[in-house]
Amino acid sequence: MKKHAPFTPVLGGLALLLVCSGASAFDLNQAWLAARGYNSDYAATRADLDAGREQAVQGRAQLLPQVGLTGSYSHTNPTQPAGQATYDSSGYGVQLTQPLFDISKYTAYQKGKIASQQADTSFSAAEQQLIVDTARAYFDVLLADDTLAATRASKKAYQTQLEQARTAFELGTATIIDTHEAQAGFDAATAKEIVALSQQDISRNNLHRLTGLDSMAIQPLREQLPPPPSAALQDWQNRAADNSLAVQAAEQALAYAKQTVAEKRGNRLPVVALNAGYNDNRTNQPNALPVTRGSSIGVTVSLPLYAGGGIDSQIREALAKEEAARERLESARRQMKEDVRKAWLGVTNGAALVKAQQQLLVSAKSKVDSTKLGKEVGIRTNLDVLQAEQSYYDAITSLATAKYDYLTARLQLGQVAGILDSGLLQEVNASVRP
Repeated sequence: MKKHAPFTPVLGGLALLLVCSGASAFDLNQAWLAARGYNSDYAATRADLDAGREQAVQGRAQLLPQVGLTGSYSHTNPTQPAGQATYDSSGYGVQLTQPLFDISKYTAYQKGKIASQQADTSFSAAEQQLIVDTARAYFDVLLADDTLAATRASKKAYQTQLEQARTAFELGTATIIDTHEAQAGFDAATAKEIVALSQQDISRNNLHRLTGLDSMAIQPLREQLPPPPSAALQDWQNRAADNSLAVQAAEQALAYAKQTVAEKRGNRLPVVALNAGYNDNRTNQPNALPVTRGSSIGVTVSLPLYAGGGIDSQIREALAKEEAARERLESARRQMKEDVRKAWLGVTNGAALVKAQQQLLVSAKSKVDSTKLGKEVGIRTNLDVLQAEQSYYDAITSLATAKYDYLTARLQLGQVAGILDSGLLQEVNASVRP
């Protein structure tokens, strides 16, 4: 089981500093550090981790001696027969109980340890999910910015074409069709700009919700992206088999169910406990000993003989739940393999798509230049130019989308394999400009 260092005050202070200094530029790693200190869902999961770890302590406590102190005081006023004097009684005692053989307490100890492990696994999953969510929100902001920039550039190009078409129509060197085509393109770009502005606002608010940072200070990507991991699909599936948090959670659930079966079966067995005590009692009752003291030690044994069939029913219920947990474990293993395959394809195909989109952008730019030249010599129309320019700006947006999807897929591959940590985040963060 992977252990996690506690959220240190230094790390918390750094995160708080990042949150407070919203105007400072930040990269992906800094956004994640801020999210660790700011995100309420993550803070709740950290508290759940602390609570879950106490289950092991509580389970162990049931196997240790239980010591209790009792005290009493009473005032007695006899009424029958008449004439008896009132008297007082007081006393105290110390009792110790030590389980010698008790299956229910032993299984409670084992279930407490498993519950503590489940808390660790849940926290690890929440931490990895926070990395992915922060990265996705970070890249969504960059994509929204890139999309808006491309849309505005497209709108500006349509505006230029519209002005040229109007001038040419007034001079009689072009038809009204060119003006209408440019106007339609300009209106479409205006509509896209409104959508892009809305998406940008949504993306920025989402990043702020996760991190508390001002997304205006976000750092963009470098031109060069890291290459995809060289490991083959089978290697990633093997790593996931050993580290997948989803599989670990299912294994822990099965182990917990097995302990429940042992607990219910143990209800048929005797319970043996050692008991020891000391008592000191005092009274001023007439004709009674004023002080009595004594100690005792012994062993108690209890054995259920008949419980109306309830014990057998509980055993059958526990066995059914154990079988359900076993099937869920098998399902988790199969799903893990499929998730790794999807993520691995997302990375390998994503890297290839980035290269293809880069080449498409170069081709689209060449097409724009060629179409403009063709228009000057009379073999291309204004509509051809507008369509070429729109394809070029679409290629810009598609390339940006491919880059962000590729980087997100790298993190998701680490997540489904159960190895996503700050080290892998740093590898992706290297793609962000300093």
